[in-house]
Amino acid sequence: MTALDPQAVAAALAAKPVSLDDALELEDAGGLPSTPGFYAWWIEEGTIGGVPHHSHPLVSELGLLYVGISPKRPGSSGLIRSRVIDQHIRGNTSSSTFRFVLASLLLDELKLTPRATVKKIVLGRDDNGRLRQWQFDHLSLTWCKRERPWEVEDAVIALMQPPLNSAANETHPFYPRVNSARAAFRAAGRAQRP
Repeated sequence: MTALDPQAVAAALAAKPVSLDDALELEDAGGLPSTPGFYAWWIEEGTIGGVPHHSHPLVSELGLLYVGISPKRPGSSGLIRSRVIDQHIRGNTSSSTFRFVLASLLLDELKLTPRATVKKIVLGRDDNGRLRQWQFDHLSLTWCKRERPWEVEDAVIALMQPPLNSAANETHPFYPRVNSARAAFRAAGRAQRP
């Protein structure tokens, strides 16, 4: 099994998930690494209505939500730590597909009010804060270091079948719901345009 074998990556992502508080610790203290690789988001079953439960092998009440990589392509300087913290946790819906999908699925529950900019649909500061707090309350993370993760990203997604991924996941049964929620989020943002 090579380091870029999709099954090896999936097995590594099946490590015991950590809380977001623990993930944000310094790397030396067990937090997210400043290296290329994969990361997986996990959630308690039933937290978002209708999301299929792909049970974690060690913590059965947690289910896989999303799998991501950093960097996305050769020549990019992205790393797991910066991608997760700067875009998925502290960023806006314009810089994170994962955050965009979460906001789309939680639009009504969190009473979010997206707004359109010239090119993107974003959240205001208070809405971003509510979404971020929801993430800390409900999500866990795993990760694995891998050079050139883009080489096997599609194969890992096909193998693990995370319900919130869109790219390389069109055959997932939850894909239509994700697309519908994203369209509703965009429409709500455009409706707020002055």
